[in-house]
Amino acid sequence: MAKAPILDLDTLFDRPTIRIDGKTYEMWSPDELSVFDSQYFTRAGREIEELAKGDDVDALSALIGKVCRRCLVEIPDDVFGKLSPPQKTAIVEAFSGLLLRRRLSVAGAIAAAVVESRKPETSSTGAISSQGSSDSSAAILNGGFAAPPLHS
Repeated sequence: MAKAPILDLDTLFDRPTIRIDGKTYEMWSPDELSVFDSQYFTRAGREIEELAKGDDVDALSALIGKVCRRCLVEIPDDVFGKLSPPQKTAIVEAFSGLLLRRRLSVAGAIAAAVVESRKPETSSTGAISSQGSSDSSAAILNGGFAAPPLHS
């Protein structure tokens, strides 16, 4: 039986889009980010969280603007300049959600592969073969203490 792949990759990226004043603009797809870019967004996210705890609104707004610009493939300066700080924050949050979804799907694929690799193999008769000891496990009690035997 063929095993399902743990990752399904495409070389053509389906970029997410946002609409500003009726015009559509592309965001980078998390799948096309380099390791460097991924690390940038991770570090910037941590820095945004730290700045949000303090009172330096100007530094927070500047960083969100910088991250927002980097999330977008191309956006004219005049259009970007019209965006309010909450709109830039919404773009950054949407992009962060895409990054998180990708990381969770990769983590889920890895976890599924680990679980699949630990499943006992079945023999041609359908019986499950144990990868461990051949000793009987009939005397092992689940529960961590000596429970009285069940009477039938």
